[in-house]
Amino acid sequence: MTIRQQCVAIKRLFFPRWDRRALWRVSTRSRRRVHGHCDPKRRVIEIVVQHGDPDERDKLFIHEICHGVANMGHGKKWQNRMEKAAMRADALGRNRLAHFLREDISAYQQSPMSLEGVYNQVRDALTDCPEATFAQIKRWLANEYGLLVSEVCKKFRRAEKVFQEAQRDALEERALKQAWFCRQERSTQE
Repeated sequence: MTIRQQCVAIKRLFFPRWDRRALWRVSTRSRRRVHGHCDPKRRVIEIVVQHGDPDERDKLFIHEICHGVANMGHGKKWQNRMEKAAMRADALGRNRLAHFLREDISAYQQSPMSLEGVYNQVRDALTDCPEATFAQIKRWLANEYGLLVSEVCKKFRRAEKVFQEAQRDALEERALKQAWFCRQERSTQE
């Protein structure tokens, strides 16, 4: 079965009222470093990782289609649609798939991404490597959160400001440490 046939089967079983006019398509390519992605503007479901396990494969399809059906986040609408798909999997006797879908929901409920958490990651990265450029930080955030580099500043609006403040603080900290080591070295030589 091809990836397109698999997508049609999932749509028929789990989302019979969605995309009745077949406006959406499936692609195996993505510029993102993710297993899958839903692009509502282009109406494309990107499935990058081809799982051999049918339940893992179908979970990925369902996860991405739920973004197209509900919304682009992993909030309540998406979680409710995923739960509806899990109930359908139960009804079809696909208990393992239902379990995987519920695990996915639970993972997003237990570890919601906060903007402040992302900005703290930027601060920590610059503490470790104050020479990092903003382009490097954007590329890292894009890979970390399944975004395109061009989307990073849209998603994390304060990223550049946080970067500049954190870099300044990290460089000041480094200068203070170097000054302290120089004083220590001079005092041991005297």
